[in-house]
Amino acid sequence: MRGRWSQQIKGVTADSVVQTQIHITGGNVTCEVDRAARELHRIVSSRLRDEIARLRLEHPGRIPVRWSPTGRPVRSPDGSLGVEGMALTGVVDEVPQFLRSLPRRQLVVLGDPGAGKSVLALLLARDLCRTRRPDDPVPVLLSLSSWRPALGLRAWMARRIRELGVGEGHRRGAASVAALIDENRVMPVLDGLDELPPALHARAVEAIDAAVSEGLPLLVTCRGDAYERTVRESGRYLTRAAVVELAPVRLPDAIAYLEESKAIGDHRWDGVFDALRERPGSALADALSSPLMLYLARTAYQAGPTDPAELLGERFATREEIEAHLLEQYLPAVYAESPSASARRYGADRAGRYLRTVARQMRRDETFDFAWWQVHSPVTGLVVAAAFAGTYGWFVLLLFGTRTGLLSALVTGTVGGVVHLVVRQGLAQVYVTEDVLRGPRAVLRQYAVIGLLSALAVALATGAAVGGWLSRELGARPGAVLGFSALVGGAAGVATLLGSAWGSYQVSRVWFCLTRRLPWRFWAFLDDAHERGVLRQTGAVHEFRHLRVQELLGGRGDPSARSAYSHRTAASARKILLPVLPNAAQAVVALLWLGATGYIHATEGPVELLRFRSGDRPVLVAEPCEGACSSGRVWEWELAPGESRHTLLYVSEPDGPAFTRWHGLMRATGCGGAAVETTLHVGGRPPVSWTVPSNVGKWVDLSAKELAPDPVRLKDEPITITLRRTDGKRCEVSFTWEDAGLHRDGMELARDRFGIPSRVDP
Repeated sequence: MRGRWSQQIKGVTADSVVQTQIHITGGNVTCEVDRAARELHRIVSSRLRDEIARLRLEHPGRIPVRWSPTGRPVRSPDGSLGVEGMALTGVVDEVPQFLRSLPRRQLVVLGDPGAGKSVLALLLARDLCRTRRPDDPVPVLLSLSSWRPALGLRAWMARRIRELGVGEGHRRGAASVAALIDENRVMPVLDGLDELPPALHARAVEAIDAAVSEGLPLLVTCRGDAYERTVRESGRYLTRAAVVELAPVRLPDAIAYLEESKAIGDHRWDGVFDALRERPGSALADALSSPLMLYLARTAYQAGPTDPAELLGERFATREEIEAHLLEQYLPAVYAESPSASARRYGADRAGRYLRTVARQMRRDETFDFAWWQVHSPVTGLVVAAAFAGTYGWFVLLLFGTRTGLLSALVTGTVGGVVHLVVRQGLAQVYVTEDVLRGPRAVLRQYAVIGLLSALAVALATGAAVGGWLSRELGARPGAVLGFSALVGGAAGVATLLGSAWGSYQVSRVWFCLTRRLPWRFWAFLDDAHERGVLRQTGAVHEFRHLRVQELLGGRGDPSARSAYSHRTAASARKILLPVLPNAAQAVVALLWLGATGYIHATEGPVELLRFRSGDRPVLVAEPCEGACSSGRVWEWELAPGESRHTLLYVSEPDGPAFTRWHGLMRATGCGGAAVETTLHVGGRPPVSWTVPSNVGKWVDLSAKELAPDPVRLKDEPITITLRRTDGKRCEVSFTWEDAGLHRDGMELARDRFGIPSRVDP
């Protein structure tokens, strides 16, 4: 009989309805969920089989890791779990059977680093897939490091299952996967609870305990110390789960494993085995109690020319020395040749080179973990400095000339580069707390947005400041300087983006890629290293799963307590501002320098000294410069009581630059209480007059007295100074004018750049 119909069934959630297709073929009734379960089982089985074969975990057999009940206070009483009188010990091969025998079928496996927790989870999932019956849930191995509370545990599991390709191409694929979770057709094998940020451990335990139904099989692995600390500090634990702990490998089991791993007639290990039996407490026996070291020992001495007897020599007197030697074989073993594309891309030599860069970055920063913002090369400081120097130096050079432009490039480039390097040195450009709920790539995307927004803000502020200043100083219409302001603002934004945390990472990554120290697909490499067990992910950072591997690659040093996370105790306001403070500091310094440069050129332009033409000739006095005087070139006129002087002056280039203000210092001396009325007059412009009292002891600075409201270019016009005694004193007065001259228009080059002429009076 063949037939098909659809019916509406209620899902687990009260507000959802799942449409399920029921199929009857050959008398067997199946539905979409059954088909999804079969597809999931096929995909998971294939992946697990390939992974176990790649890691050679069963060549020739499994390492005999034993487990027993944990002595830690981290579980419910035996009566609550229904395990009173049960044998709670065994080897790794017996875990599937032991899990099925548990009344509540939930288990937590604890162990030290390198104890074999992840391998146990992998083998368990494969064994359960092999013996699965049609109604049994499909075991799915999932790494907990990617879960965050923002997504419910069941929704997270559904997403990860979809990523495996289940339901791909089916119109109701997502609904079928959700139904698999809702109908308890999936057994979670959750590896690496300790790989979550520490602040999330308790929340994860609570979520797992609530999401996994009574009677649904469950396995969770975690480091023993991390799980015990979570239970002690929060009181949260998996209430329905038995808890066992992996033990070190026994010496007879280690010898048996190595014996089975060698070919018949291979006697290279015989002397080692005899020595181990004679000295069961030796450093070598201690080292081989670790499943990882046992695996590496087998791998390192598998080839015929090698001699494992060297492990007994004086070269390896301690466990640490033996482990260091075996760890040299770690990466070749992990990145062994494989038919997978990723293995071809990341061979042992290339992976070692990339991981060595990561380890050295950690060693340089003295951290025990690694974050993307630690990918840094000094080349970045040079690029940032060049970007700031090029932006602001180019702007100043166009407006004020080569000399000022080069000086501006030097100042802004130095400040920009130094600020960037100082901030990066302290890992202070990124604020990420250890309870971060985002993974590393999510944090990278977040800081890309921060960098882009900062660059946009700096571009707008710089462009507006430059445009407004040019319009005000030059009297130009906003439209005339709009394009130039946009170019300057855009260049400033690019410089800011390069100096941001995201920009620094991208520049460094490109440099390391060009120098073959990191791959272009950096995140794919980290994911691959995490999948192979080389790295472990904790929140937004990665750690080497084995500290000794990090030391091997980056160099041995004192253990560091410093994390890549920084400024944990900063105030809330500072947390928000910290990512943009370096950019703000660089932009503010650059704008202040531009403002100061513009002000100097607008108000303190070059000076054109005046020359005597006719009239009352002043006396040139070689007078030492004292007090407020500037250079020492002094003109002096003598005025008797009631007398006046009239002198015509000129500039050396009548058709030369435009001028804005008078220049020099004036004073009257020699007759107390006397006063001299001074009048300066240029062509047909209104004269400028004031009175200089005698013997007051102060110089009158002419820089505040404008030649005209706008810069003017002189056309051989007469320049006159008239001095007249206005007092009734009967003594002579000496009137001096030091550095008699005119200020050139410091903005003349800028005016020419925008086609704004200076005013010319006939």
